[in-house]
Amino acid sequence: MKAADLRKAILQAAVQGKLVSQDKNDEPASELLKRIQAEKATLIKDGKLKKEKPLSPITEDEIPYDLPDGWVWCRLGEVTLFVATGPFGSMLHKSDYVKSGIPLVNPANMQNGSIVPSERMLVDETTRERLSSYVLHEGDIVVARRGDLGRCAVVTQSEDGWICGTGSFFLRIASSMFLPFFLLFFETSLCREQLMGGSVGTTMSNLNHAILKSIYFPLPPIKLQQRIVSKVNELMALCDELEATEKELDALESHFFDYLPKSILQAAVQGKLVPQDKNDEPASELLKRIQDEKDALIKEGKLKKEKPLPPITEDEIPYDLPDGWVWCRAIDVCSYIQRGKSPTYSETKTYPVVSQKCVQWKGMDMSKARFIAPETVSKYEESRKLTTGDLLWNSTGQGTLGRIAIYDERLNPYKYAVADSHVTVLRPLQVLSKYMYYWFAGPEVQSTIEERATGSTKQIELATSTIMSYIFPLPPLEEQQRIVTKVDELMALCDELKRVADQPINHDNVIPFPAEPKENIEPIAMAARGKVEGISDQAKQAIEDLFGEDE
Repeated sequence: MKAADLRKAILQAAVQGKLVSQDKNDEPASELLKRIQAEKATLIKDGKLKKEKPLSPITEDEIPYDLPDGWVWCRLGEVTLFVATGPFGSMLHKSDYVKSGIPLVNPANMQNGSIVPSERMLVDETTRERLSSYVLHEGDIVVARRGDLGRCAVVTQSEDGWICGTGSFFLRIASSMFLPFFLLFFETSLCREQLMGGSVGTTMSNLNHAILKSIYFPLPPIKLQQRIVSKVNELMALCDELEATEKELDALESHFFDYLPKSILQAAVQGKLVPQDKNDEPASELLKRIQDEKDALIKEGKLKKEKPLPPITEDEIPYDLPDGWVWCRAIDVCSYIQRGKSPTYSETKTYPVVSQKCVQWKGMDMSKARFIAPETVSKYEESRKLTTGDLLWNSTGQGTLGRIAIYDERLNPYKYAVADSHVTVLRPLQVLSKYMYYWFAGPEVQSTIEERATGSTKQIELATSTIMSYIFPLPPLEEQQRIVTKVDELMALCDELKRVADQPINHDNVIPFPAEPKENIEPIAMAARGKVEGISDQAKQAIEDLFGEDE
């Protein structure tokens, strides 16, 4: 049940006598009604109140439901001292309004039970004297008679002396009534339905005070009114909690297809996407083999010896890895990390150069490539020629910094390509390119790129030394393969879910859950929920106690 529906149900239960238990020792509401009538009679006798035409008795046909023992059905006019309409429009003219003066109270001034003045609806003291019959006093209640019918607010000491506007009623309840319960009634569907049913007008709903006075009102004993209001306040606080959670969930849902792929990548590089296998060779052994291969390449003169980087510190590690994994630096698992070079461009379309525009989140796009002059090709070392599996990482520019793709020779019709100076090439060694891509494309890296960048806003860049020093969560090679397979499967599912979500709902669009749903979905769902917390156990229990578990 949504918070808004739950609020309505709570209020309805309140005025039906179902929210709190009855107490046979409470004075019956019939006695309360007698006291109210006695108070009105005294005020009429003292000339402080005008005698009004008696209201018609409530008929059986009007009664919507039976009340508990001790309650009575009455009309609203029976529990109020008076109900009055604001001045007619003809009693106020544009010339009456001043820039500084006494505010009028119209429906627009009633906000969340309080009165907020308008800078436009102000009159001077002379006008107030002329409209003295409509002057408000502390404790009066103003009620909207057009627009949002039934919206109301209580006049406080701060608004004492203000004037009821043409779009409002003002009324005063008997001193024996409990004001919070009376105000609660105006929020119920029972009240709103009567107000709407009695509204007249074509362009705008509006009421007259005779209709307002005649609506039927479920009157409980005075002590029960107090208990009801206390319980309603308690439950409304829980509804506030539920509503806040709903807003967070709505925000998550509106960005669901942005969050879900990121959550999958995050789960993948944390070792939460697929189970570990104790029979896999540990990543520490893989790291040793990579270093042995690099040493051999250096000895053969095919690779330059790198300056050793400092060991990884505890402060650098964002989370603990599963057994068999190790943290290392990007350069530890790459044979080559280098920024491309500035090309000499040519109209001869033979040797393409990969620029930032070619590196897109959806993959490499060679249609955007420009071309280097054929006579300059000999100036490019063999290592600069891109090979399948190279990671291409945009390293400069606001808005494009950090975008990454995997080079694939099959997508390059020219069979040759190099990178320009705004793109850094990372060449993994004995590590799956896709797995490495998941780390650098994932939220752990992408959310901190600007913190690691240097330069001004227009010249922001990731230095090659910074990229070399990036930490990297290395799993066993066998697990890398399982992770890549699972991510590909789930990303395809994300695409299908998005495709279906963008179409009108019909039974043909229903997608079955994948096999082993707990293994596939649970870690992703946990990550996708992020900071969204459920409502408290107290809230859940209160709702179950009130409406039962099925609700």
